[in-house]
Amino acid sequence: MRPPTHTARRPPFDGRALMAEAFSWGLSLLTVAGLATVGWLGHATHWTFGLGGGHASHGAVQAAHTEHAEPAANHADHAERGTAAEAFAVVRGDPVPGRARERIAFRSQEMLDRTGIELIPVQRRTMVSELLVNGVVQYDARRTAELSARVAGSVWRVEKHLGDTVHEGDVLLVVESRDVGRLKAEFLNAMVAFEARREQFEILQGVQGAVLGRQLREAISDLREARNHLTIAEQELVNLGLRVSIADYMGLDDDARAAKLRTLGIAPELLAGIDPGDVSSNLLPLCAPFAGVVIGRDAVVGEFVEAGEPIFEVTDVSTMWVILNVAKEDAAKVALGQPIRFFPDGSTEEFPSRINWISTDVNSQTRTLQVRAEIHSAAPHAQGTEGEIALKANTFGSGFIELKRHEDALVVPRDSVQWDGRQWVVFVPAGDLVFEPRAVSLGLAEGDQVEILADFGAAGPPESVVGQGSHVLKSQVVLERLERGEPDTGPLER
Repeated sequence: MRPPTHTARRPPFDGRALMAEAFSWGLSLLTVAGLATVGWLGHATHWTFGLGGGHASHGAVQAAHTEHAEPAANHADHAERGTAAEAFAVVRGDPVPGRARERIAFRSQEMLDRTGIELIPVQRRTMVSELLVNGVVQYDARRTAELSARVAGSVWRVEKHLGDTVHEGDVLLVVESRDVGRLKAEFLNAMVAFEARREQFEILQGVQGAVLGRQLREAISDLREARNHLTIAEQELVNLGLRVSIADYMGLDDDARAAKLRTLGIAPELLAGIDPGDVSSNLLPLCAPFAGVVIGRDAVVGEFVEAGEPIFEVTDVSTMWVILNVAKEDAAKVALGQPIRFFPDGSTEEFPSRINWISTDVNSQTRTLQVRAEIHSAAPHAQGTEGEIALKANTFGSGFIELKRHEDALVVPRDSVQWDGRQWVVFVPAGDLVFEPRAVSLGLAEGDQVEILADFGAAGPPESVVGQGSHVLKSQVVLERLERGEPDTGPLER
């Protein structure tokens, strides 16, 4: 038996649905056509659609291009319209060496005034490129000394205190030590032995015909040995810092020698009021090696001090170091001899100098490169009102390292320089109501001022440029290029 056959049934024709779909497609096409028409009309009328004289700008451009002159008087009837598009026109003339082809011409003084454009005079002055870094003041390590007694003993007298100014050779303190007395005694004994050997040699030399040659030779040897011992004893006292000479004591008797050696190195004023017979021969002065200021002291009268233990610290503050910390990415910019200006924190006083040392490594903690400059802080410009040195150690501050200097630079405000899509330009007056762009390159910058570099041709550098409002002129030039179908060459370049 054959299975039953099922026949598919067609849906009934629906005319209403077909008409709705056709209407939807027609409405969409109509909308697209309307938008295309609006776009075309907007482009053709500069989006004014014929309202307010939108075609006047094209007429003005054509008329100005034909006459090569300011169109302000020819278009006075449009002055009251007041829109930005009607205020000015871009004029394209024939190429002229040193001049721009494009000019922006205003139709009236009123239109120019509405834009807020201001002319700024071009300055000729020195421009400096500087690197700002942090710095700190330090003592000159080459002129800072930690002083100690050269023998162990007790402090007999303290003459200088923290903050005192000292001169070279000034006594800071006096130490009493038995070692000093022993070395002085050895010097006196060595001198007596030398004189005895010399006297014996002179006697034998006078009767050398009656003595054996061996005796004379022994006398000469003993004399030379005594001389060596005396020289060694003299050197031991010199090593203590005492200024002693064998020749100064040879012509004196024993008492005079002992008296002179007892107070060696002690200034008479330190012994004022003291019986000379009570003065010990064990005294050893500690003196300043150079002029400076006492910045450290750790001793009192009667205190025992060890040999080599720091007691005083003296530094010469006439020269201070300024250590500047340069970021490692700027390390390649610094060089020996570059001028610097240093301003201590809390002070407006400037301390000039030059870089005289650059570290060979980057600080492992701060990751900065240290450079150093010397500042003569005792110079007249660095003195305070009371004669105090104005530059203090361990003071932080700001340093300006001079990288470049142009003595005769053309300088304008930064707002005067605009990027027109192709190059940097400044706008200069080319008539009462006309401005033209001049291509420039940027030089050194300092604050809100920038140097402009260009070959201005026979016309020479401009005397003034547009400051405030220069962006309005730049926008008009760019807009005119777009309308002519001339694309920009790229983004802003610095």
